[in-house]
Amino acid sequence: MPPGRENKRVQVVFGQAPKCTEAASRSAIAEDLQQKLSSVAVRLSAREAELGGIREELRLSLDEARLLAENLEAANTALTRANAELEQRVAGRTAELQAANTALRASEEHMRLVFESATEYAILTLDLGGLVTSWNSGAQRILGYEADDILGQAAAVIFTPEDRAAGVPDLEMCQAAEEGRAQDERWHLRADGSRFWAAGMMMPLLGDEGELRGFLKILRDHTERRHEEERRALLLGELDHRVKNMFATVQAVAAQTLRQAGAPDNLYADFDARLRALSRSHDMLSRGGWEGAPLGEIVERTLEAYAKDGKAGRVSIGGPPILLPPHVAVAVNLALHELATNAAKYGALSASGGRIEVSWELERQAAGEVPVVVVLWRERGGPPVRPPERRGFGSKLLERAMPHEAGGEVTLDFAPDGVECRMRLPLVPPPEKDGTP
Repeated sequence: MPPGRENKRVQVVFGQAPKCTEAASRSAIAEDLQQKLSSVAVRLSAREAELGGIREELRLSLDEARLLAENLEAANTALTRANAELEQRVAGRTAELQAANTALRASEEHMRLVFESATEYAILTLDLGGLVTSWNSGAQRILGYEADDILGQAAAVIFTPEDRAAGVPDLEMCQAAEEGRAQDERWHLRADGSRFWAAGMMMPLLGDEGELRGFLKILRDHTERRHEEERRALLLGELDHRVKNMFATVQAVAAQTLRQAGAPDNLYADFDARLRALSRSHDMLSRGGWEGAPLGEIVERTLEAYAKDGKAGRVSIGGPPILLPPHVAVAVNLALHELATNAAKYGALSASGGRIEVSWELERQAAGEVPVVVVLWRERGGPPVRPPERRGFGSKLLERAMPHEAGGEVTLDFAPDGVECRMRLPLVPPPEKDGTP
């Protein structure tokens, strides 16, 4: 309490205060109120400043909320659009998958029909251990096993005991895995133990990543063809034996006849050489089953007598592998024999530095046309050549018999530096002749 305040209270209590006391009291109260109002105003100002900050924060938050709402609306719009596009893609993909599944089912059904309808072929699949995993009706018909009896069993049961002992089933699978296929022609066993000759192939079954998953084996019963081939081989062997005997008989008869007729020795020698050339043709065709003879072998065997005793460099041979039909092989063999004989007597082979070049090539033909081989005989380094005054047997054979028998064209040129012969021969059988010579 401030000094003098107690006296004033006493004065008031006892009713003796001066008249200015009431005014002073009011002034003090006013001052106190003023201080309180100032304090309140300060607090209000601070509160107002605080509320202003809150309002600014609220405004900023509202702005951010508005931007967020706009972003959310844009994102929602984009999401709605993306969802619509996704639904369209899903619908399209679903349609594609349905179409693919339909096509796959159709393909599987088609393959099943093919698999079951190929009754002339035994078609079976094996796992990596060689056990049967599928078995078509053709396999059932050819091999005699019901599918229920063979599925899960080793495919080796269809191989002969000697092939099983030699490990052929495993070797066949190894070859198929390493080389992509394994072809075979061998005897197989039916369920009843009987044997049949089969021609077939084994191939690997590969997964999407190229991994080996099993094997596919296809075979066909060729027992009748095998028996026919054996009969044919037997007949050809008999024919070969008979023809050789006939050649020997002809040689003997010719020798006896010519000697008795007093013919010159060179006549018999020429006849015997031509007969041997025919026999050589027969040997080559017989070894090939009368399907034809390789042109390279014909040339080599005709000229082998002139490529010995250090004369190998005098004979040059070259050309691609070509199989001549039987009638063409015989004609070419005789023609080359005559050319070689003439070269040895009068041409390039009669001189120490002479040489012979024989080449051949396939003539380019349009699609569908008959293939043609062109054979070129050329002599170099022999004595000067003059056209003959008369045509001998060799010239007549080349210019007349060759076109008639082989259906080709022959050009014979007696050029001064060496004889040249060009033979153009079709590789097909000649047309049927009407018998007119």
